Amino acid sequence: MVFLSTLMATGTVIASPTTLNQEPPGLVLQPAVDWITLWPIPVAIVAIIIFFCLPDTWLRRPRLKQWRWSPNMGLILFAIALLSGLMGSAIALALLGPSASEINELDIRSMLFLMLGNYVGEVVIILLVPGLVLGLIKARKDPVDSEQVPVTWWQALLSGIGGLVISWPVVISVGALVGMLITVMTGVTLPDISHGTLNQLNQAAATPDGWFISIIILIVVVTPIIEEVLYRGLLQESIRRHPLLSNESPWFAIIITSILFALMHGAIVDLRGVFALFVLSLGFGWVYLKTGRLLACIVMHAGFNALNLLQVLV
Repeated sequence: MVFLSTLMATGTVIASPTTLNQEPPGLVLQPAVDWITLWPIPVAIVAIIIFFCLPDTWLRRPRLKQWRWSPNMGLILFAIALLSGLMGSAIALALLGPSASEINELDIRSMLFLMLGNYVGEVVIILLVPGLVLGLIKARKDPVDSEQVPVTWWQALLSGIGGLVISWPVVISVGALVGMLITVMTGVTLPDISHGTLNQLNQAAATPDGWFISIIILIVVVTPIIEEVLYRGLLQESIRRHPLLSNESPWFAIIITSILFALMHGAIVDLRGVFALFVLSLGFGWVYLKTGRLLACIVMHAGFNALNLLQVLV
């Protein structure tokens, strides 16, 4: 699962705005060490205040209604999809040859095929569950009351952008504060977290070719779609609708999903990144239930990935 986590983490990265000119470039989340690194914290406080001022913050009336799909089967299919992605990655790795033994040593072309192998394996499982898609369509056409009808596509788009604006400073602040806490407790200044794919993207940015452009598109477009379908559309909804949790708040499903989402990326980020990704995933889950559309969290996820790539590559 470490290998799978590495692949999945390619699409969700955290970069500190204070480390853009440092070497090596890559997946960066550095603890705050001077006043300029603390700028996200007051902004995050304002963002949190705005969030709690929004209507129905606690999701007492989520827009996404229950659909006809077995929660237990949903959980099983989620696990199978991850394993299928792992199998696809293993096949791609075997095809790449024995020289592709280390993720950080792969070139852009090899990394692209490795990621595609992972995603093809997951999509194969997703396509085997048409009942999931049909159930979501039925839920939107047959709401319990008019107030719970999912928003329009353009409202979902705006909600995703708004969710990103609110969550961005909070995610950066959480990572910085966790880094500071670790430094205070251990007395060790944590190094930058470097990600092999982003390192190679940074090096390839000087002479971009078709492989470079393709992997950028994969990270910004394909990764958010597949991960949000899996984590929010399948896992979170299966947890939310499970009979054993029928009396729980929707936030319970969001939190459990976010823990798994962060841990699945734990092989590629340290403790700072795990906490930051957990907070980010809370935002994805909330905006999904708030709008009733996966489009909202997909846009939010894609925007987050794009911003981090810009920080690393520009």
